[in-house]
Amino acid sequence: MNQYNSSIPKFIVSVFLIVTGFFSSTIKAQELKLMIKINEAVF
Repeated sequence: MNQYNSSIPKFIVSVFLIVTGFFSSTIKAQELKLMIKINEAVF
């Protein structure tokens, strides 16, 4: 029972990290596109 309880938080943490990494990477890609647009507008 104790092993079962300890495995659930690890699963939640791993899923949370994957989701956070996915969102941060998509946000980074959008920021990059925005920066490129700004650079094209400035130069």
